[in-house]
Amino acid sequence: MQKFPPPQMYTVKLSEKEVLNDKFIEFHFELVEPNKIEFIAGQYVSFIVSEKEERRSYSISSSPKLAHGFKITLDITPDGLGVQFFKNLEFGQEVKVLGPLGNFVLQDEPKEDSIVFIATGSGVAPFHSMILDLLQNNSESSTKDTRNITLYWGLRHAEDMIWQDEFQELAQDFPRFQFHPVLSKAQQEWPLCRGHVTDCVGIHDLPENAGFYLCGAKQMIADVQKVLLKRGVQQEAIHYEKFD
Repeated sequence: MQKFPPPQMYTVKLSEKEVLNDKFIEFHFELVEPNKIEFIAGQYVSFIVSEKEERRSYSISSSPKLAHGFKITLDITPDGLGVQFFKNLEFGQEVKVLGPLGNFVLQDEPKEDSIVFIATGSGVAPFHSMILDLLQNNSESSTKDTRNITLYWGLRHAEDMIWQDEFQELAQDFPRFQFHPVLSKAQQEWPLCRGHVTDCVGIHDLPENAGFYLCGAKQMIADVQKVLLKRGVQQEAIHYEKFD
């Protein structure tokens, strides 16, 4: 049974805001009190984003090794309540955050020899944390996880992509990691997967004895599950984040 760190209230301050492209902004928060956080890759934090104390939850996109702070990676195109809150934050401003929360973490399954991550849009954020933990932090661990890792990430346009250089470098450094970006509105010269992630997952060879992790819109999760089940994947091998 996975033991989860207990959630608590933290005071954090915005230390950096990095505009990655027109779609994504990454926010770096430094812990003030307490000054250290322990979380499992895949977990999320909850911010109060209005005077009415409405909350929004965001997956931590940074590595668990970053213990004195964390990053969240936000898709700003919906421009909702949460996006407005983060856009209005000033550098050094202190806010309250509850975390870590959630149980969407890697399952320790001895029978599985592969992990397949399937994401759309900002759903890649928890997988970024998991992949860093699996490939970089895991190499320093005494109990190494040697499972093969595949990431499918669906977006509309090539210019929407972030971390593509990092993922490609990781694929070069770690032969057990494969990265498949999928574009639904790819230009003619795009050489890789095109369409929706279901199109590529539906035709690619899938590893046997794999755990499948899904993160994205509800409809995407439902569609991917249908494809996986049709291809013989067992329901208990499919895991997804249960955001409302």
